[in-house]
Amino acid sequence: MAICIERDIVYGYGGVGCHEAGGPRRVALKLDAYLPAPSAMPAAAIVMAFGGAFHRGSKEDDTFSDGTGTNTSIAEYCRRFAELGLAAFSVEYRLAQADPEPGTALLSEPDRVPMSRINPVRAELGLPQASARMMAGIMEAAFDDVASALSFVVEQADAFRIDRDRVVLGGFSAGGRCAMYVAYGKRFPVRGVISISGPLVPVDCAAFLRRPGDVPPLLMISGEQDLDYVRTYVPEIEQQFREAGRAVSRSLVPGATHFFPAEAPTEDGRTVMQVMAASLATWGCLPSR
Repeated sequence: MAICIERDIVYGYGGVGCHEAGGPRRVALKLDAYLPAPSAMPAAAIVMAFGGAFHRGSKEDDTFSDGTGTNTSIAEYCRRFAELGLAAFSVEYRLAQADPEPGTALLSEPDRVPMSRINPVRAELGLPQASARMMAGIMEAAFDDVASALSFVVEQADAFRIDRDRVVLGGFSAGGRCAMYVAYGKRFPVRGVISISGPLVPVDCAAFLRRPGDVPPLLMISGEQDLDYVRTYVPEIEQQFREAGRAVSRSLVPGATHFFPAEAPTEDGRTVMQVMAASLATWGCLPSR
C-alpha cells in the first residue's frame, strides 16, 4: 500500500536549558506522520515513542544493538503500520542532554527510578552518573511531551483523516514507558497500549490501577534476556492487571535481549509484528487476519 510521510510537524513546545543562565528556553517539539492511502472511512491510528534510555534515539531512528540483537526502529514500525492501513505517528520528546524543565510529577517514588540501563548509557556518552531523582524529572518531561503529541493527534483527527476513538499509544524501551505512564498515569483515553520492553514501575502500576475509571488494554512484548528491571517488572505488571480484572497480554521473545527485530519469533511462533497486529485487530484498529 502506498503511504504518505509528513515530517517535522510541530505538535507543541517545551522548555530546555533549565539550568542555563537566564532560565529555560522554549523549543518546538515535532512528530512525523506516516499516513495510509485515503479511504472512505477514517483510519485507526497509533502514536509511538522511540527508545534510548531517555538519552539517545530520535523519531527518525532509534535502532541499537548490543552485539547480540538489533531492534526495529519506531520509524520503521510506523511505516509498516501505515502499510497495514493505520495512520502512524513517530514522536520526539526532550532528552536528558537538553536539560528539560522537570515534567509534571507522576512517579510515586522518584528516588527509586531504575538506573541499571541509564547510567551505562550515560557512561557511553561521556556524561557523569545521574541520580534517580534527577532522572525522574527528565522522564516526567518526556511523559508530558508524549501526552502533548497524543493530544495534538486527536485534536487534528479530521486533518489526518483518523478516527479519534481508535487511537493506540505505544513505544519501545523509554518510549514504551512513556506510553504506559501517559495512558495509565495521566489517564489519557486510548484504545490500547503496546509497550516493547518498557514497563511501568510496579508501585506506580498499583497506584494507577486503584483509581476508578476505564483502563485501556495492554500488550507487553519483551526479550527472555531483557534488561534486569524489564524481566522483573513485566510479569509483575501482568499479574497486577489480571488481579484488577484489566485486559492484558504478554509476549516473550525466546533468547532475545533488549534489542530484537519485528521479525523475531515469539514463544507462540508468531513474529513480534504479527503479535502487535493481532492485538490491534482485537482492539478494532485493524481487520482480523
